[in-house]
Amino acid sequence: MTNRLKRSSLALPVFSLFFMLTTGCGTQPNHPNQLNTFDGATYDSLMLAHAALGSLRTQISANYPKYVPQFNQAAAAYTVAFQAYSLYRTDRSNTGQLSLAVSNLTVSVAALEAAFQSDMHASPAVVARFQHRARTIRATARISISDILAELQIAAAVAQTIAPAAPYAMLAQLVIDATRQALAAQSAASSQPIDLSIIAPIPGIG
Repeated sequence: MTNRLKRSSLALPVFSLFFMLTTGCGTQPNHPNQLNTFDGATYDSLMLAHAALGSLRTQISANYPKYVPQFNQAAAAYTVAFQAYSLYRTDRSNTGQLSLAVSNLTVSVAALEAAFQSDMHASPAVVARFQHRARTIRATARISISDILAELQIAAAVAQTIAPAAPYAMLAQLVIDATRQALAAQSAASSQPIDLSIIAPIPGIG
């Protein structure tokens, strides 16, 4: 199988899955021990970020040291969000603090993805098109979809447009793989009990 076929088969379903998740007839699966819908949705958001950052950490540490500062910022934001979520699970009075922490995490993930897109020389028009499509889908979604999921989906969809022969094709594949890992983790955790031990903070790269 050629690199083009491999990347097409892996990346194209990524944004399609986002569309199916947001427009499907069903409802978002609940975790049996979730406190409420917000609790379950926040856990799913952190699960996505944890898996994506875990995948990226390995590759950035070994092959892409220039992204260490952006990665460490995202990892630090994740730690703050995790700590706020852990507190929320015992005391629901910090809902606003938790929402802000997850929002800041989303911004950090988006900043990391933007650094990748810049170095992949992704077309600004392509990036804008996928961002517009995501906004349209989310505006009409029947279920709650994580902002983090949207950012990962956009990044993977943009990365898929990078020619396999380009000198930065491996960077594009890195983005695609991180999104696939995030989706796989979310799928595995679907309808399963919330378990904070599996989304523990990811250390920065020293």
